[in-house]
Amino acid sequence: MRFINRLLIVGALYLMLPGISQASYQCGIRKHSFVQLVHHGWTVEEGQWPWHVAIFHKRSKSEKYACGGTLLDENHVLTAAHCVVNRNTGYAISANNLKLHFGQQNLSTVSANVQIRDVSKVQIHPDHSSHRNDIAILLMRLPVRYTDYVIPICIDQNADIDLRNLEGERGWITGWGTTQTGSISDVLHTASLPVVSYLQCFNDHETVFGNLLNENVFCAGDRNGTSPGTGDSGGGMYFSDGDRWVLRGIVSFAKADELKNEVDTSKFVIFVNVQRFLTWIREIIVDNKPNSTETSKRISERECERFKGLARKRRNKICDNSRYPHTVSIIFSDNEVKCNGILVNENHVLTACHCRRDNMGETPSKVQIDAYGTVGILKVICHPHHKERITYHDIAVITLDTTIELSSNILPVCLASNWTENLYDTLLQTGYGVSIETGIKKFIESEDNQVITKERCDEIISRNRRLPDGIIPGQLCAINTDQLRTSTSGSSGSPLQSVNTRSCMYTAVGITSSGNQDHERIRESNQTVVDIYTRISHYLDWIEQMVWSDEPPVTTTTARIRTTETTTNNIVPFHTDFVFPDD
Repeated sequence: MRFINRLLIVGALYLMLPGISQASYQCGIRKHSFVQLVHHGWTVEEGQWPWHVAIFHKRSKSEKYACGGTLLDENHVLTAAHCVVNRNTGYAISANNLKLHFGQQNLSTVSANVQIRDVSKVQIHPDHSSHRNDIAILLMRLPVRYTDYVIPICIDQNADIDLRNLEGERGWITGWGTTQTGSISDVLHTASLPVVSYLQCFNDHETVFGNLLNENVFCAGDRNGTSPGTGDSGGGMYFSDGDRWVLRGIVSFAKADELKNEVDTSKFVIFVNVQRFLTWIREIIVDNKPNSTETSKRISERECERFKGLARKRRNKICDNSRYPHTVSIIFSDNEVKCNGILVNENHVLTACHCRRDNMGETPSKVQIDAYGTVGILKVICHPHHKERITYHDIAVITLDTTIELSSNILPVCLASNWTENLYDTLLQTGYGVSIETGIKKFIESEDNQVITKERCDEIISRNRRLPDGIIPGQLCAINTDQLRTSTSGSSGSPLQSVNTRSCMYTAVGITSSGNQDHERIRESNQTVVDIYTRISHYLDWIEQMVWSDEPPVTTTTARIRTTETTTNNIVPFHTDFVFPDD
């Protein structure tokens, strides 16, 4: 990978969960979180890109690094077709001449975190030729074991095939490609590159790119020396999709520097548009598992994907949906707003259990949805372990008496799982409250909430009748320095959430339990406010049982593969320049 002269190495913040089973790892969610502050290249820490794979070519008894790849599941790696095609014959390289390294950070050493696998099958896209349909899947002889350093990437099946909405967004690449000295780097590097329009790419070099640009590829690059280099082929281009990382591209080819016979880093780079090949990828993976079915996402995840289809973004890339399309206010029988709720689908709202009645015995009668109006409440079901005047298990599901018609302005929230909530640093709290001074209802927005550890929270608060056992696993504590929120009441049931500006979606992490007039807020040093939230991930199984039915079955299909290969002048694939072994 080629970089500009200044190389910045960024420190890492580690979140480690040792000894977790294979099923506990989810695609695109790494166990080590890294602070990403710059757009130019730097050295990768172990576990930073756990889905990146090193592909080696074997010749006699030696191995030589050739390309990168991306782990799709425990058995399959996605890469560029030209990485596994013999350039002399045009046929796929024998699987016996390939070796895969997972969890590797330095090519010169094999640490305890590295797993090595043989390849049993090489499957090239059936329409691959030269630099078109430059995509291939490798099937391993033995599956890898998921660890903090070996985790598969996600592919968003609902992402838009048209990449115009991605233009200007920066994706991340990684690899051991050539450095400025012209040699393969021993150490894995990473950088981010912006996606550019087809017109920009065409104008960059009409002769090279003119006949190769189509809907199956896209262009990216800064044209400042930060670029994939020879040896980076086949590696992925990743984008953050809120709580996880998704694969959108594969490093494919670029214009050659005719004097140096290597990548011209002053030009854009061509990536395979993975979204265009989802059907083929799915067919290959299912075909390689004839006696099994695909693992379905849990129902709340699948519903979140459905809701994403309603979110809209304008051409200026500003989200078109309302500011907080999932936040509702709960109106009691005395016609007063005393709590908030979170819309989770067309018929259900999530709130705090203590909102089922107030101190005067008044109960919720309807919810107010700004873009819709008022809707009657059919029933309120609290978690069975909740007890009166105890803050624990403070969660309830409200069933509405009317099915809401969803839109970009009436949009349910996504629900955090055990593996997604840890990625959020600063969280947003929103809801409707009543000004203590004026008695007027107003919208509350608090942006600077940061989750703290149970230990720190227990140090700050004192055990009392509402918290006899201190903070329990079903709760979260968050600190906030915003003093304006102390002048309102009625924020119970409001969401603590993260915001994904790319998909225009919100993910709820917690439900406000304490912190309003009824449940006292705890102060630290008379400045920092500590609020207690019910932890959504802890109750996700119960929520899904109350709100959704079982998931539908998954169907399977099969496919057959063939391959051809030709050459194109003035184009440089990114693999290293050496003779491939014959089949």
